[in-house]
Amino acid sequence: MPKQKILKFPAGFLWGVSTSAYQIEGGNVNDWSQWEKLEARSKKLSAEGKKPADYICGSACDSYNRYEEDLDLVKNLNCGAYRLGIEWSRIEPEQGQWNLKEVEHYRQVLQAAKAGNLKIVLTLWHWTLPLWLTAQGGWANKKAVEYFVRYVELIAGELGSYVDYWVILNEPMVHLANGYLTGKFPPNKKNIFQACKAYNNLTKAHLMGYGIIHKKFRLAKVGLTMLTNYFEPARRWCAGEWLIAKLANHCWNDRFVKKLKNKFDFLGLDYYFHDRIVWYPPFKKNLNASVTGMGWEIFPQGIYKVLKNYKKFNKPLFVMENGLADAKDNKRAKFIIEHLKYVHQAIGEGGDVQGYFYWSLLDNFEWADGFAPKFGLYSVDHKTFKRSARPSAKVYAEICKNNAVEVD
Repeated sequence: MPKQKILKFPAGFLWGVSTSAYQIEGGNVNDWSQWEKLEARSKKLSAEGKKPADYICGSACDSYNRYEEDLDLVKNLNCGAYRLGIEWSRIEPEQGQWNLKEVEHYRQVLQAAKAGNLKIVLTLWHWTLPLWLTAQGGWANKKAVEYFVRYVELIAGELGSYVDYWVILNEPMVHLANGYLTGKFPPNKKNIFQACKAYNNLTKAHLMGYGIIHKKFRLAKVGLTMLTNYFEPARRWCAGEWLIAKLANHCWNDRFVKKLKNKFDFLGLDYYFHDRIVWYPPFKKNLNASVTGMGWEIFPQGIYKVLKNYKKFNKPLFVMENGLADAKDNKRAKFIIEHLKYVHQAIGEGGDVQGYFYWSLLDNFEWADGFAPKFGLYSVDHKTFKRSARPSAKVYAEICKNNAVEVD
């Protein structure tokens, strides 16, 4: 039997778990909650043999009321940090009208996290929008920048003293691709011109938000997260596949970051996907030797590749999301260990990787895929909201406690 090798991580390496407000809180009213209940969508799901109720967020994990319990779960994992979000639609349910009761709620959440000695990574925008902004065209409306900046200013002034790391935007390219090109997500458009407008407005929103936070807190750590795919040519001798892979990496992984003109203090990477590029449609042909519960290829060495790619920006890097849907918890522990082996390799080769956050703390509402995918280190009974640790939670807790991972 091969001897286990212990890989130690640098002192101060930040171990954590990630969540998003809409996916766990429950009781939100925004563009997503409205879209989920559309009659046309319900009919489509029913025609596919699915229960429409399983695709409505509703109470989610009831974390709005159970946040203290969730913070205890984070501590039980020996994590030093927790990534959570604020829901804009709660703070500004009507245009220009601030709900200070909700601001106070988030203050209590952040205070409780601080009392637990957790570093806070706060996401300001994670795809959802207030209904009043949706009615005005969402991110395709240039005034969305002005509205978002006003919201950032309020949060920085009211809650900024609790925040250790700011994530202004979460995975903007996913919102742009699925919201404005494929039509899979709200606002369900297939319009490249609106996509371009939204793209430009999101970059402006980040740049202006960055300035506002730094004006209030000079030493703040402000960044964003990008869903980073590892693109590689299926055949290394094929020039066409090399070119497509290079172009995909530029358009999906790099271009948005370059547009930010170095106005970020760290980069968050969300890694789930490997794309083996071929020159003919659909331009991807993965081997899929092992897949997640959602059919996504498990390709641990890809996390090393995307970390190496982002090294060129000369900023601290954080793996802000990395996880898999695995209802039976058969693959999760191995998944975490193998990905961390490659994170460690990237660090050993000079990558300034300062933290790793598993997605997710809980089985949550997985957007258009509803409640079926199980990403959590803790399962959730969505009738009683009881949280139960999966065996992989113990494995991750040991890794966090020891600041090290054992590999073959």
